[in-house]
Amino acid sequence: LRSKPLGRILPRPPIAAAGMVCNGFMAPGLVKGSICWLLVGLVATAVQSMYFVKETPKITMQESRQLGRVVVWTSTICMWMFWAFVYMHQMVPLIYPVHTPAL
Repeated sequence: LRSKPLGRILPRPPIAAAGMVCNGFMAPGLVKGSICWLLVGLVATAVQSMYFVKETPKITMQESRQLGRVVVWTSTICMWMFWAFVYMHQMVPLIYPVHTPAL
């Protein structure tokens, strides 16, 4: 007895619909999300500079402000990149599901 294969192993190329245009990095969702992450960074910078700047015997106010900005923007950029990678991965999936008829 030979069993039927459950599905394809190789990915299927996407089927281009008539009139579809590849926006690439300028896809509307990617642009809007990037603007949202920019706003998150700006708000976090304002909050950091108002509430988390402190002078201690080992660090001045200016150094504290600079350190806070580095932390805020490094974390914002890392989170934005992670979000963008996940978003773009969903725009062009590598594997397409293959539906087999029920037995």
